[in-house]
Amino acid sequence: MSTARARAELVAPWLAVAALVAWSAWHRWQVLTASPHPVGIDGYFYAIQVRSLLERGGLAYPAAPLTFYLMAALAHVTDVITSVKLVAAIGGALAIAPAYAIGRRLGGVAGGLTAAVVIATSGGSFYLSLEFVKNGVGVTMALTAVWLGLRALAAPTRAAIALAVAAAIAAVATHKMAAALVAALLAPAIVVELHARWGPARARRAAAIVGGALALVAIALGALAPARFIAGRDLAELRAALGGDARWSLPAMYVPHPGGRDYVLALGDQTRIALALAVIAIGLAVGARFTARLAATARPADRAAAWSAIAVVLITAIPVLAIANPDGIGFRLRVAVFAPAAIVAAIVVGRALASLAPTLRLAVIAPMLLVRLWAVDAAPREGVVYAHPAMVAAMVAVPGRLPPDAVVITSERHLGFMIAWYARVPVRMRPEPVPPARRWRLLAGNLIGLGSPLDKALRAAHDRPGLVAPVGTHPRDPSGLVLVPDATWDWVLTQVPPKLAAHWRRWPTR
Repeated sequence: MSTARARAELVAPWLAVAALVAWSAWHRWQVLTASPHPVGIDGYFYAIQVRSLLERGGLAYPAAPLTFYLMAALAHVTDVITSVKLVAAIGGALAIAPAYAIGRRLGGVAGGLTAAVVIATSGGSFYLSLEFVKNGVGVTMALTAVWLGLRALAAPTRAAIALAVAAAIAAVATHKMAAALVAALLAPAIVVELHARWGPARARRAAAIVGGALALVAIALGALAPARFIAGRDLAELRAALGGDARWSLPAMYVPHPGGRDYVLALGDQTRIALALAVIAIGLAVGARFTARLAATARPADRAAAWSAIAVVLITAIPVLAIANPDGIGFRLRVAVFAPAAIVAAIVVGRALASLAPTLRLAVIAPMLLVRLWAVDAAPREGVVYAHPAMVAAMVAVPGRLPPDAVVITSERHLGFMIAWYARVPVRMRPEPVPPARRWRLLAGNLIGLGSPLDKALRAAHDRPGLVAPVGTHPRDPSGLVLVPDATWDWVLTQVPPKLAAHWRRWPTR
C-alpha cells in the first residue's frame, strides 16, 4: 500500500467524523437558540455560574468547575447566555470524536463510525446539551479519557500516560458521572493489562496500592467538596437506585401522576436499543469464542473495556431502576447510556464483520449508518424546557419590589435560578435556615391554581389589615408569579383546607 493511500484511509474517516460533529453541533445549536433565554430547568444555573466567574472570580454555587470555566472563556468574546449555549452544543457533539476513536480500536473503522453515529443520533446525548450541559461535556471528557487511557496501556510512553492522566483529571473536574464512567470503563482495563504484563502477584500489589491511593484521594475530595466530587451522599443514593417500580419499556424517566397523565421521557428508546446491542454482543461471545477474540482484537485492556461497557449497559437496563428523580442515579444512568452503548455497537459491528475485508466492511455498514442518520430526528425536542416570555417578564419586574435583606424561598429550582439571574436576590429551596422575617415565598401560577382556595387566600391577603400584601409581577395574571412574605404566608395557610395547608407547610420541592 502506498503512503498516500494509507494516509487517505487514515484521514478520510476522521473527516467524516468531523462532519458528523459539525452536523450534530449545528442541530443542537438550532434548538438551543430557538429561544433567546437559557434553555432547560438548569439553564439559568449555568448563566449564573458564568456571570459569577466573570464578576467575582468564583462560582455562585459549589460544582465541578471545568465546564463553567470553558463558558466563561467564551463569554469574553460573546455574552454569557450565548457562551453557555455554544459550550452546550459543541461540548456535547464532540463526544462523537472519542467514541469513534474507541470504536475503531475495538471494531475497526466500521465499528468506529458506528459508535460515532450512535452518539450523534442518541436522544440522550441531545438531551444533555439541552438540560444537563455539565453532564454532556462530562461524557465527552470521559470518553476522551478512556480512549487516551487505552492508548497509554497499549504503548505506555510518558507522553501517552500524561495525556491520559490529564484527560481523567479533566473528567473528574467536569462531572461526577464522568468520573464514574472513566472508572467503570478504564479501571478493569488497567487491572487486566497489569495482570498480563506483570503477572498476577505483582499486578495485585500494584492495583491495591494505586486503588487505595485513588480511594483516599476520592474520599478527601468528597469530604472537602461534596458538591464538586463524589461524596458519601452520592454513595448513599446507590441504596435507593433499585427502589423504583418495574418499567419494562425502560424509559429514561417515569413520573406517575394521580390523574393518569404520567410523565414519560423515552429519549428515542435508547436504553432498549443499548440492551439489544449488549444481548447481541453476548450472543456473539457465546457463539464465536468472543472472549478470546473480542471485536477482532486480542489486547487484554481492550477486551476488558469492552466487557465493562456491556456490563454498564446491562446495569442501566435493570427495569426497577428508580427513574422518577431527575437528580437520581437511575435517571442519570438512563440518560447517559448512549456512551457505553456506542462502544458496544462498535464491538458488535467489529465482530460481526470480522471475516470481511476492511473495504467490504465499510460497504456493508455505511448504508445502514446513512439510513440511521436520515431516519432519526436530527433535532429532537423531547423534554426540552423553554422559558415562557410572560414568566421572563415577571422575573424582570421583581427588582426593587422586595426588601434589601429578602431571601426568596422557592419550591421549584427552575424559578429559583430565574429570579436569582434577573433579580440578583439570594434564593433557597428550604425555609428552615432563613430567619422568618427575611423569607419571601415564591409561587407560580401552575402551583397556585386559578380559582383554587390558595389563589383566593392570596388575593384576600391584599385587603387584610396588618399584613404585608403579596407581590405579583406577572403581566397577565395576578397569581401568575407571586412573592409572599412569611408572616402573610402563615395567615394564608390558615385560610385554606387543612390538607392543603399541611401540604404547603411541608414545602415540597422539585
